[in-house]
Amino acid sequence: MSRWPRPLRTRFRVAALFVALLLTLSLVVRLALLALHGAWPGARRLLEILAAGEALDVLAALWLAAPIVLGLTLLPRAWLRARAARAAAWLALGAAVYLALFVAAAEIVFFTEFDGRFNFVAVNYLVYPTEVLTNVWESYPTGWILLALFALTVPLVLALRRRTAAATLTPLPLRRRGLLLLAYGALLGGWTWIVPTDLARFTGDRVLDEIGDNGPHCFWLALVGHDAPYQGLYATRPRPVVARRLAALLRGRDPGAAAAALAPIDARRPRNVVVVLEESLGADFVGALRSDGAGLTPALDALAREGSLWTRAYSTGNRTIRAIEATTLSIPPLPGVSLVQRAHSKRLLTLPESLRERGYRTLFVYGGRALFDGMGSYLSSNGVERIVDQDDFPDDAFRTAWGVADGAIFDRALSELDALHADGRPFYALILTVSNHRPFHFPVDHLARDPALDGRRNAVRYADWALGEFMRKVRARDLAADTLFVLMGDHGARVYGSARIPLASYHVPILFFAPGMVPAERLDTLASSLDVPPTILAWLGLEAEPSFFGRALSAGDPGGRALMTHNNDVALLRDRKMAVLGIHQRAEAYACDGELDGCDRELAASLDTEELVADAIAYYQGADLLYRSGALSAEAWRGPLPARIEFPDRVATVSLGALSGGAAHR
Repeated sequence: MSRWPRPLRTRFRVAALFVALLLTLSLVVRLALLALHGAWPGARRLLEILAAGEALDVLAALWLAAPIVLGLTLLPRAWLRARAARAAAWLALGAAVYLALFVAAAEIVFFTEFDGRFNFVAVNYLVYPTEVLTNVWESYPTGWILLALFALTVPLVLALRRRTAAATLTPLPLRRRGLLLLAYGALLGGWTWIVPTDLARFTGDRVLDEIGDNGPHCFWLALVGHDAPYQGLYATRPRPVVARRLAALLRGRDPGAAAAALAPIDARRPRNVVVVLEESLGADFVGALRSDGAGLTPALDALAREGSLWTRAYSTGNRTIRAIEATTLSIPPLPGVSLVQRAHSKRLLTLPESLRERGYRTLFVYGGRALFDGMGSYLSSNGVERIVDQDDFPDDAFRTAWGVADGAIFDRALSELDALHADGRPFYALILTVSNHRPFHFPVDHLARDPALDGRRNAVRYADWALGEFMRKVRARDLAADTLFVLMGDHGARVYGSARIPLASYHVPILFFAPGMVPAERLDTLASSLDVPPTILAWLGLEAEPSFFGRALSAGDPGGRALMTHNNDVALLRDRKMAVLGIHQRAEAYACDGELDGCDRELAASLDTEELVADAIAYYQGADLLYRSGALSAEAWRGPLPARIEFPDRVATVSLGALSGGAAHR
C-alpha cells in the first residue's frame, strides 16, 4: 500500500486500474491492427504512430473512466462496507471490463471489413440491431467469442478485487473525495483541450492513420457528426462565389442535346425503367471490367456485350444508402449520414418523383426490411408508390440476416413488373439485392458452392446467376421491348488500400441495357453513380431535372468527374487528380497515378490544384446549402417563384439565391 501514491491508496485505485486496463487493451488492438495491415512502417514512424495513439488512448480512457470516478466520489464508505452493495459494485465493474474487452474485439472485426476504426457505418449499424446482430452471429463464431471474453473478464475482475479490496474500505472524507474529483476533472478537461482530434492523421497513409487513432474516440466523433452540417467543419467559400462556381460546373447540360446524342438511329426509346442495385458488386469481380477478363460474373459479362457499359464509374460511398441517394436524388454525398436517413428528406425532387409526376407507376423491391437505414421511409416520401420488402415473401423463403436470397427477390420483382406492364402505364422500379453480403449464405439448389473460392466469391457467383436468370426471364416477356434496365453495383465489396480515398473500392459496373434502343458500347468517360438519373431521363427522351447534379453521359463525352465520401472526407476526382476535403477545413489535392492504384501522392499547391479544390467546395458546400434551405424539394422547383436564378442553359427555379444569402422559396 505504501508504494502507491496517496490518492491511489484509497477507493480511487479501482479507477486507476481500469484506466490502465483500457490503455493496455488499446495498445494490444493497435498492434493487432498493424499486424492485420501487413505493412509495418519504419521504426521512427512506428514510434510516432504509437505516441500519437497513446495520447488519444489516454483521452478516451479518461472519459470512459469518468463515471467510475464520479461513482467512487459519491458513494459513502458505509455503503461500500455492505455485502450486497459491494457485490453490486463489482458486478457493475465486471460489466465495464467485459464491455471494454468486447469493444476491443469488435474493433478488430470492424477493421477486417472496413480497413478503419469505428466510423459513421458503426453508428448507423447500431440503429438497426436486428440485421446487424443476426449478421454478426451468422458470420462469426460469436458464441465462442463472447464466452472467451467472459472467461477473460472473470480473472481480470478477481485480480482487480484483490488489488483494491483493502483500498476501497480506506477512510476518505467527502471533502477529500470532492477535491480528487475536481483534480480529475481538471486533468480530463486539460487533456481534452491539448489533444487535437486529428492527432493521428499525419502519416499520409490512410490505414496507418486509422490504426494510430482510437476506436471509442472515432466512434464519438462519428456520433456527434451525425447529420453534421458542412458549415463549420469543412472548407467553405463565400456564398456568392459558391453560387457562381456551382452554376459554371453544371453548365452545358442541355437535355435536348443530351437526348439527341444518346438516341439510336431509329429514334426508338424505352417507356419503362428498372434499376437493379447489386449489393457489394465491385468492378474487381466483373470480367468485362478486368484486364485479364477473369471475373466471377459470366451473366453480367454477356449482358455487357449488348449494352452500354460504363467502364470508369465510381459509387459515391461504401454504403447501399449512398447508392440509393445518388441514383434517386443525383446529389453529391454530403458529410455525415446519407440524406436517405435524415428527417427532412421528404418530398424532394427525386427521379421516382419526377417520373411519378409524368404518370409513371413506381415500385421498390427489397429482400430485407425496408425500414433499415430509413430506405422505405425515404422512398415512400419521395415518389415511390409501392414497396415490397421482407414481410411480403413466403416464410419458407431462404433468408439471412439481410433478407431473402436474390433468386426470390428477382422472382417477386418479375411478378410485380408483369402486373405493372399489364396496367398499361409506364413504370419505374428499383430492385435492391442482398445475397452478396456477409455471411454469404445462399440456396444451393441451382448453383453449388465452389470449394476453391471463399464465401464472398461464391456469393458473387450466386448473385450473378440470379441476375442472369432474371434477365433471361425478362427477355422472354413483352415488357422487355419497352424497358430500359440499369444494372449496377451499389458499392465495392470492401474498403481496402492505404490511399486517403481508396479509389479501387469505389469502382463499380454500371450497364444500360435495352437492345435495339441502347447501343452496345463501352463508355470510358469518368462517371459517378449520381450521373445515372439524368442519363435515364435522357434515354427516355425527357428533360433532366434542374436540381440534379449529375449529367447525361454518352459515347464520345469529354472527361467527366466523380464525387465520393469516405469516413469523414469528401472528394472530387477529375483528370486523374483528386481534391479531398476533411474536417477542420482541411483541403488537399492528390495525384491518381494509374487511377485505380489509388490517389496518395499529394500535389503541391498550384493554380490547377487550387481550382480543383475550389470546385470540390462548390459541389459540396453548394449541395449542403441547397438541401438545408429546402431548395431541393419538388415543391420548390414546381411552384411559381417570385425570383429566378439562371443556371446557364436552363432556368433554375430556386434558389441558388439561397446560396448568396436569400431565403429559399418553399
